[in-house]
Amino acid sequence: MIADNVFIVAEIGVNHGGNIIQAKRLVRAAKLAGANSVKFQLFSCFKHLKKYEFKKEQWMGLFAHCRLNKIDHFVTPFDRDAVRFLDRQGQTIWKIPSNSSVVNNPQLLEQIAKTKNRLLTIISTGISDDEEIQRLLGFFSDKKVVLLHCVSKYPCPIKELNLERVKHLKEKFNLPVGFSDHSISITAPLEAVKMGSQIIEKHGTLNRNADGPDHSSSLEPHQFKAMVEYIRRG
Repeated sequence: MIADNVFIVAEIGVNHGGNIIQAKRLVRAAKLAGANSVKFQLFSCFKHLKKYEFKKEQWMGLFAHCRLNKIDHFVTPFDRDAVRFLDRQGQTIWKIPSNSSVVNNPQLLEQIAKTKNRLLTIISTGISDDEEIQRLLGFFSDKKVVLLHCVSKYPCPIKELNLERVKHLKEKFNLPVGFSDHSISITAPLEAVKMGSQIIEKHGTLNRNADGPDHSSSLEPHQFKAMVEYIRRG
């Protein structure tokens, strides 16, 4: 089967709405749907996102909940305090998001590159051309890197997914590639896998109609499970 070893990430992001109980429910839903990992976002630098913040003790409890449910977890940091905290927690997977506040912050990139336990860096390429991707790779060439194709629209129309870029990234940079899908399709990720994607990232939610920035571009648990089954069957 071509998709047995695809690493599927349920991007919870801020879909917990700042509610730790909701975050734990989303972790459990991701596990039951067949995801390999969940991913969150941690920031203290954006005032308009303050309501989505957790205290450090809550984060540590959430990480323990992931371990209890036997699902991998990692968190995208958006500032240096977040990097320091996650480094102390022993995070091994680090994602560089398609966000100008990170991509254009060499100090932050250097700090992530120097984290103690980093084994894998995932670089999302949604706002980056080939020249900028090459610049970003310069920070992380010492360890394994995966390039994620994505289109920075939420939700992204299926006709604009441009999945051919998965092939381009693989051939251009001779690196493992993946796909961060912001559409509501449950079959597009399989097409990306057929083009060489080894990582699939997709937003997960308990309710697509909930109030928040990412719910409308997310899959509910039954949809996420169907997507995973499509991928695993190949």
